Amino acid sequence: MKPPLYQQDLSLSSPILLDFQYKQIKVDKMLAILADSGEISQVPKQLAVDIGCSRGFFTSALTAYFENVFGIDIDRHAISLAKSEAKYENLSYIVADSLLLPMPDNSVDLVICNHVYEHVPCAERLFAEIFRVLKPSGACYLGSASRLTLIEPHYHLPFLSWLPKFMADRYMRITGKGEYYYEKLRTYWGIKQLISQFNVVDYTLMVVADPDRFKARDLFPEGGFLARIPLGVWKCFYWLLPTYIFILRKRDT
Repeated sequence: MKPPLYQQDLSLSSPILLDFQYKQIKVDKMLAILADSGEISQVPKQLAVDIGCSRGFFTSALTAYFENVFGIDIDRHAISLAKSEAKYENLSYIVADSLLLPMPDNSVDLVICNHVYEHVPCAERLFAEIFRVLKPSGACYLGSASRLTLIEPHYHLPFLSWLPKFMADRYMRITGKGEYYYEKLRTYWGIKQLISQFNVVDYTLMVVADPDRFKARDLFPEGGFLARIPLGVWKCFYWLLPTYIFILRKRDT
């Protein structure tokens, strides 16, 4: 049996995506990084788009900084919840394909693409669409999981993403996690290739170095083991980090 082209209604199989407390910490981190990079300020910009928005936690957080905010997802269940909870007039949710964004060329100030690339059938097409819709001055917040993470982030199985596809599918069945491993994670170098058409500001090690400034104590609890690891060690094993955070800016063509 082949996996379907898309992961429909992902929130039904992964209800943690709908959990407010789980997501709020990540929202705070995103806003801190966007503020530091100058992508949000007290002067509202015109349009932001949150790709793979699910229940809309990231999406609604942007309403204070943009005249219009759109959340896009193929997950009808999550979009239905997001619409029922929407509180702001400048906020809209759309069931749409991230590989065919319903926005004109050069029209978007900010795209949020947080842990989405591995869920789409063609990641190259995803980033081509992001590049297309961004204004020349626009930017994309990218949170991207790495294939070389020791514990796979979606199913919490050691080394799952390291395995060839047929072995990963079998691993999923043996552990009762599903019939196949759908996600297509890439290494750091693979992610860099995907975003090569952009100018990239890498926030990953900045967040590691100053978790208080970037609201990242969920990743590095104060006094915990990870917080005591010297930055130099993180730099040496950068390619093994589980997640990378980038600000992508549209490169002049």
